[in-house]
Amino acid sequence: MERHPIPQDLGQVAAIVTGTLGDAVLALAPLQAIRAYHPDATITLFTDPALVRVFRQCPFVDAIEAHWRPTGLVEGIKARWGLWTWGLKAVYDLSATAQSNALFERLAPFQPLWSGTARGASHPHVDRGRARLHRLDRHAEQLCLAGIGPEDGYPPGAAPLPDLSWIGADPQEAERIQPARQGLSGRYAILAPEGPTDEPQKCWPIERYAALASRLKQDGIKPVIVGSPVSTSMGEAIRAREPDALDLTARLDVFQFVGLARQAMLAVGGEGDLTVVAAAAGAPTVAILNPAATNLRQAAPRGPATVALVSRSFAGIDIDQVLQAARAVEHRPEPGGAAPAAA
Repeated sequence: MERHPIPQDLGQVAAIVTGTLGDAVLALAPLQAIRAYHPDATITLFTDPALVRVFRQCPFVDAIEAHWRPTGLVEGIKARWGLWTWGLKAVYDLSATAQSNALFERLAPFQPLWSGTARGASHPHVDRGRARLHRLDRHAEQLCLAGIGPEDGYPPGAAPLPDLSWIGADPQEAERIQPARQGLSGRYAILAPEGPTDEPQKCWPIERYAALASRLKQDGIKPVIVGSPVSTSMGEAIRAREPDALDLTARLDVFQFVGLARQAMLAVGGEGDLTVVAAAAGAPTVAILNPAATNLRQAAPRGPATVALVSRSFAGIDIDQVLQAARAVEHRPEPGGAAPAAA
């Protein structure tokens, strides 16, 4: 694939980021690179309504548009006319979905420069192996072809990590996301048992998480259970075995969770979004993965201190192995740019 730089001196630039919370957090890395490449541009982010809260304070974008997928002929015509008159010069499609590709088609015949997988894109990313890459590596390769980043790209696994240092930069927000607001002080560990809701074979058994919570408590470490509303039953199951665990499932927004992860001594999870976010926020993270059910290169979380614990059968992974893996990441470097604790 040939590197073909997009001009830097463009006035109106857009990026597309859709998907899950984990997708959004990982997309912060390419968004930061796009911001650095187009320092004077107005960068608009096309995203999902559910992800607006994640990006609202993000310094890498200037505006957010959550209603960019019109329904109906009249709305589609209005949206296309609005984009034409807006003067959009380049789009970095970081999601490469059918809907984002459809946006490119809808803008014909006055399509902007386009980095993505849409047929006819000026800067296509058509590597057949892209779907098997970790999302950070995939984004880095896509941007490299568009002229962003080192000329030779990044080696596999070396793509830049997301920068979350801006979360909590405001003093009021810094105080709001402190673990103390959740009643936490001293040592604690995050348990994120949630995985893909439609793929239970990708989740370490909840009974093992409960046993791990009890072991952590015995060692003087507060177990803290996190997850989305769909994982409420998991929190209840763990607390039935270890009542001293703190159940924060469905009680934290993403910024509060980042604040929690920054000061955690450990995070344990699988392929769920919160494991991805905990690793990116700097928590020493152990990801329990089953290579028979997933692509390890694609799924393993990345952060300053992460390790994947792998077995072809989750039955073969016990809590002693998890704690041994945790020791490999417990002496982590400080996450770069993490916001200081509120006074």
